[in-house]
Amino acid sequence: MLLQQPFIQHLEIQLSKYENQPITINKVEKVSGGSVNNAYRLKTEKQSYFIKVNNEDTFPGLFESEAIGLQTLRIKSNFRIPEVLLKSNYHNNGYLILRYVQQEIPSQKFWMKFGENLAQLHQQSADYFGLDENNYNGSLIQVNSKKLRWADFFVENRLMFQCKLARDNQRVDSFFVNKVEKIYPKIEHLFPIEKPALLHGDLWRGNFLVGINDQPLLIDPAVYYGHREVDIAMSLLFGGFNKQLYNRYNEVFPLEAGWESRVDIANLYPLLVHVNLFGSNYAKRVSSVLNPFI
Repeated sequence: MLLQQPFIQHLEIQLSKYENQPITINKVEKVSGGSVNNAYRLKTEKQSYFIKVNNEDTFPGLFESEAIGLQTLRIKSNFRIPEVLLKSNYHNNGYLILRYVQQEIPSQKFWMKFGENLAQLHQQSADYFGLDENNYNGSLIQVNSKKLRWADFFVENRLMFQCKLARDNQRVDSFFVNKVEKIYPKIEHLFPIEKPALLHGDLWRGNFLVGINDQPLLIDPAVYYGHREVDIAMSLLFGGFNKQLYNRYNEVFPLEAGWESRVDIANLYPLLVHVNLFGSNYAKRVSSVLNPFI
């Protein structure tokens, strides 16, 4: 999708109002924006902006959820969070504009800061697991109905919901669903009891940036209050981050003993999300995770 000139002119008007000075977009570059949105770098004479665009009818409320998540992280964490400038629409296209972040190469200092900041984020707590509203994980609705027990939240809002979605869309069969259901009674015995922790919710390599002066930035959140081992596990799902991050995290806010053995179980949710987003091949990985426990 290319941004047409009338859309660009609309953006110039809106940015000029926001910045309280004339803004002329000199160049539009297509950049990576994940699997859901079209994303671009808007270059002006003095600075650049990052814009995401999608169809509002297909993903209603997506950018509203993202803006809330980014604002939550800005308020409650020590991470640098890109500033949300504008959230609006042009015809049937919703869009979200952030200040463009110039990225650097991470040093060991970066990973230490990342570990410290993540530990601080996870110490932000609430009286419940969940959130006041549902949001998105990728292009999928993420159900955040509040629960007092982590096992209830994880089973009902994460595993059951994703399994039903996969079955309804014929990504998996009833045999697969029955296999996942066997883990439900065991969840409360697999996770250590901890207070709800504020999570990024989708903490993989594509959702952080390296800012100037080794500042860790978080983007594309799917925030809620959950078990912190879910964030840690998600960070390890596709190869993991630098070990300095985990070492520093455990110095600041030590994980319960045996957390490594629970990584695969904690990753059942993102794996089921991947079944629904990318196909049934991920169902084989879910089955392999379940086998030792059932």
